[in-house]
Amino acid sequence: MADDFFDDDDPYFLVCDRLDAGEDPREVFAWATSRRKRAKGEVQRDQWDEALSYIGAEYPELDLG
Repeated sequence: MADDFFDDDDPYFLVCDRLDAGEDPREVFAWATSRRKRAKGEVQRDQWDEALSYIGAEYPELDLG
């Protein structure tokens, strides 16, 4: 996406993009968890934590915890 609102590397955007594309939320959660483990720096880890929390909030029936 080429606008100033979203950063193409923002974890929240990446997660939402995959979910909007119809990927299974469990698979997106697993992918995001692995990306969070490889994150460098506290800010980036916090961003991944927020994206993971979003998946959990949007799909509480999946018991992703």
